[in-house]
Amino acid sequence: MEKNFKSEIETSLEMCDEFTYAEELETVGNSFFDRLYFGTRILILAEKFGDEILIAGNMLLNMAAAKAEIFIAYSNEKTLTTESKNALKILGVPTEQIIFVQDLKQLLLELRANIIFCVDYDSESHSNLSATFEKILGEILIENPSYRPEVYKKLANATALNAPPDFYAPNLLSVKRPKFGATDNYNLDLIDCANYNWAERVRFPVPEYCRVPLLKKNPLAAAIFAYKSKKFPVLRILNSDEIFFERRTDNQIFTAKVSATSGNAEKICDFKILGECWQPNFDDAKKILRLEWADAVQVRQIKIYGNIFDDVTAKIKIRLELENCIDNAGFSLDNIQVFEKILPSHGCPLILDTDKIFVRRAEFQIENCGAEFGISEIEMFANAEPLRKIAPFIKLAIGKNFFYRYDIPYEQEKIPLNLYKFHVDAPVKITAACNDENILNEIFDDDNEIILNLGGTKEVILTAEVVGNPGIYDTAIIRRVGDLAQIQLKILQWLDKISG
Repeated sequence: MEKNFKSEIETSLEMCDEFTYAEELETVGNSFFDRLYFGTRILILAEKFGDEILIAGNMLLNMAAAKAEIFIAYSNEKTLTTESKNALKILGVPTEQIIFVQDLKQLLLELRANIIFCVDYDSESHSNLSATFEKILGEILIENPSYRPEVYKKLANATALNAPPDFYAPNLLSVKRPKFGATDNYNLDLIDCANYNWAERVRFPVPEYCRVPLLKKNPLAAAIFAYKSKKFPVLRILNSDEIFFERRTDNQIFTAKVSATSGNAEKICDFKILGECWQPNFDDAKKILRLEWADAVQVRQIKIYGNIFDDVTAKIKIRLELENCIDNAGFSLDNIQVFEKILPSHGCPLILDTDKIFVRRAEFQIENCGAEFGISEIEMFANAEPLRKIAPFIKLAIGKNFFYRYDIPYEQEKIPLNLYKFHVDAPVKITAACNDENILNEIFDDDNEIILNLGGTKEVILTAEVVGNPGIYDTAIIRRVGDLAQIQLKILQWLDKISG
């Protein structure tokens, strides 16, 4: 079959003297792939074999190439099968680093992974693992102030297993937003509720050979096909990015004494945003949550998450008692700060950014709320952005799609350029060059896209670079192709599909 497939491709290449996908990819680069992660320990938490691909297939390949130490733990498997061993070998995971979980808390404490990728709440079985992980990690974060891993959660069914089968598009597309009522088994509409803000999803680029518009030579596709008994819908899983929802673990409340005038106040600091909430008693006239620290903690940002099933807003008065409250000129300030804010509905967070302050006590008084009111979690962060193991990066996009090499028809004149920034606040310069002549040189504005006018150029090399930090960069290529080349690609993809 392999020999016949190759001969068919070679025959089709004779149809056209233009560039073909059988040739080596032109070199495009991104600083994300330059980083080595020696000594960084990564854990993927999955329910069963194959879920590791749905959760973090591209990141497994990325981190294996970057020399990270990768572990995969399964909650519902007991022995390694031949097909799972073959798939995990392709993904770069040594057999001795595959774990069958008996005691998750013990595993997390012993492994102390720097970065954890875990399935999120998008099916009954996934929800069980997700909830168990969050409960146990919450206990660990309270008991072990020195351990603060990076945590990335994935709606594996909604954004991979049941995503649109769009791999054979003319250019590789990014992960699409799940649609309630349209995406199979997406039965609870989480997007843009609680912490699932689609605009704030974390997007990682994919490895070089996962960008080819054919399944052949694609290592992630090879790993998927290694699971012969599962019949995974490979065309739904492969995209130009891999997305997660980040859960920060550097919450200052984990070290606070928590109390309330009624209800179980501990629910606001158990690391679980979905699930049980603090709900004051109906007859509680005060409805106050209190936090107190033995030593004042630094705060720059406060996030409050309500009950995802509450469809009305609530009014909250926030009272912060400060220590060492001195302004930049050295003058003492009032050591009490009070804010009156509205908590959004459906669990969307109330976000309060402050100057750098040191808080000894905090009170949250509910002044107006509906019958379903609850607070699922309160987060208080010392910094708007935490320190992370994964280095900052940027990525060029056309429209909403990450691109590396992008083919367009000759008649297309303009391209809408966008930029994704991961932990980058500085401005970014974007240039476009054709035959060593710049046709674009602009500073990217986060609020607007840049329109690239191609003129008569056939191929353009784009470079994005953080101003003042050229070590954070991205390069990509836009090529014009003729009708024959587009037909050729469709033929190659058809042959690729039937051979699979």
